[in-house]
Amino acid sequence: MSKSFTTLVEVDINRAELAQFFDIYQVSFSTEEKQLSWGKRLAKIDKHSSPLGLIHHSGKYWIILHKETDAPKKLPDIGFVQSTFFDCDDLLITRLLTRALGKLSGENVFSGLGETYFYLEADTFKKEVLHKCVSIDIKESLRFKSMFVELRGTVFCPTDLVFKSQAFIEQSPKFSFDMTTGMLKRDKNGPFIIHSPGKGKYTSNAVDISGQKPISLRKTRTGALHHYIELMNKVFSGAFEISLKQVRADWRQHYGNAEIKAVYNKIYDVINDAGGIHVVNASISSEAFSKLQSEEWPVKVSFVESINDDKAAPTLIVLDSKEEYEEAGLEDKKKAFYDSKRIVQSVYNKTIVSKDSKALKVLIDTWVKELAIKLECHKGRFLIQKIVDDYWFVSVEQKYKKDPVRYHILKCKNGAFSYELGDEFYFEDLGIELPEKQRYFESINYVIDMASDKPKVCSIIHEGIAAVPDGKVLFDILNKLDKGSSEGITRHYIDGFISANTVDDESLLSRLKLLLEKFPNKSEFYKDELKNEGLQYRSNAEKAFFDGYFEETGNLINYSLKGQHNEYLESQTGHFYDAEHSAYFVGMPKGGFKFSRGQFNHIRFLDGPEYLKQRCVELTATYYVRNKLATVLPFPFKNLIEIALAKQTNK
Repeated sequence: MSKSFTTLVEVDINRAELAQFFDIYQVSFSTEEKQLSWGKRLAKIDKHSSPLGLIHHSGKYWIILHKETDAPKKLPDIGFVQSTFFDCDDLLITRLLTRALGKLSGENVFSGLGETYFYLEADTFKKEVLHKCVSIDIKESLRFKSMFVELRGTVFCPTDLVFKSQAFIEQSPKFSFDMTTGMLKRDKNGPFIIHSPGKGKYTSNAVDISGQKPISLRKTRTGALHHYIELMNKVFSGAFEISLKQVRADWRQHYGNAEIKAVYNKIYDVINDAGGIHVVNASISSEAFSKLQSEEWPVKVSFVESINDDKAAPTLIVLDSKEEYEEAGLEDKKKAFYDSKRIVQSVYNKTIVSKDSKALKVLIDTWVKELAIKLECHKGRFLIQKIVDDYWFVSVEQKYKKDPVRYHILKCKNGAFSYELGDEFYFEDLGIELPEKQRYFESINYVIDMASDKPKVCSIIHEGIAAVPDGKVLFDILNKLDKGSSEGITRHYIDGFISANTVDDESLLSRLKLLLEKFPNKSEFYKDELKNEGLQYRSNAEKAFFDGYFEETGNLINYSLKGQHNEYLESQTGHFYDAEHSAYFVGMPKGGFKFSRGQFNHIRFLDGPEYLKQRCVELTATYYVRNKLATVLPFPFKNLIEIALAKQTNK
């Protein structure tokens, strides 16, 4: 039975032991002080009591102090009432102890006003230093009846790099922090605010290590999570223990290149049946247009001077930015090409110019996929993957709590679909009851089976809980990979493998002999040299060769990760359904090591009839919505989002 670690946690708290070292106080404010902002109230508490940890929990403020610290004195506007650990629930205690880590651990953790951050690394942007961190908090899931760790990538950016209005910068909380003391301060004169100055590596703490030397455990979200668990158990040893929970798969399916290829071939057929892609140059420059002409395309493509009169023709337009057009004294051309009846995808000239051929191939794949989906939306039919069920797919829009709810609905029947926008009373008027969110941080979608007189509803709930790699196994393998990259496979081992002649593969043996003859003075052969000679982890004989070296020396060569040594990837691969918790996640294809170590697969909770839960998971077997990865929601939601976005854009 497959299983995976998650960000769900279980704790064992010895309250009597904690009471030997710490005191807890509940903080109350006068009526006038309650009018202050959340941040200012936290700052007043912190200034007066200098607590180890400070949180806002269940509408109240709490602090934790060392036992030997004097009790905070009551002020005219702030009161402190001591509580006991026995009066506090597990969530409150765990959150308070998490807040105290910054001042107790001294291991690249800092905490302050209701916040705890694990420091990942410094980086530079425009020659200025910014700091990448992971914020950690504990929340409670009613769906799983468990606490879980919430991690958020956070960038502390110098205010000089924030390209926002002065009013935005002035109103944003300012920070200063001291890594030597673990102190985080909200400082009105502080040099940092929480802000990401650019996309890509500045908005994600995931680190792609494909072909790179493994980096420190602390520099990823995966590392931050396991570091957090280790530190909590170390700092509060004997009084508090925390561990990650596992989920077990009652149904598990892996997918590989064959499944992905079959879906993409269908995409190519859909595009070709529509006459192929028309590429139009609307840029001031022709450089990108010419560059695209020299690329290989998986579908029919024609390069034309002007947009086709046929609005149903899939069209890719090469554009410039609004600013570039204005500098040339021209109007922004983008608006002229986007029409509710046209099937259009656009790309900036400078984007294409900046990419090499390998990167352009990925972009071409994306454009083809996006145009195929837009073609489906134009025709109102599923052309890539069929769905004949009489289902409605519903997403909920409500940006702020005070805003009225709006429902985006994709109505599907016999392979066709249509879109409708419903107000907050839409389903109530139809007599269909939609389950509501149980926590403010949940997001929720619905799949409704309309085939019977009484519609059946399945809710898909996302709480931010994730499946994660087993840290101990993962980083042990990374260390072995590092060792294998630096040491390679010895001539002695290759000689012994040839002499033993235990594999029935003359092709492999002849390639190994040729390798030794080609480099008579080499004592070690590294992975790139082996790859250049056509030695890869594919045939059973090749697997025996690489696996035997691993078993003999503990040195792991990259190829073998595609085989039996990837158990640690349980949280990263395939379709996973846990019937006990009605939970699922979808990840990458089986095998390989080309993933970000900071990547988690978010778990979604299903609430509804069993057959509809299973159908929802089956409909994630898509592979094209996330660019050759299975999608996290049933694939018709992609069509729903596409239509809703087009309606909003045209409006």
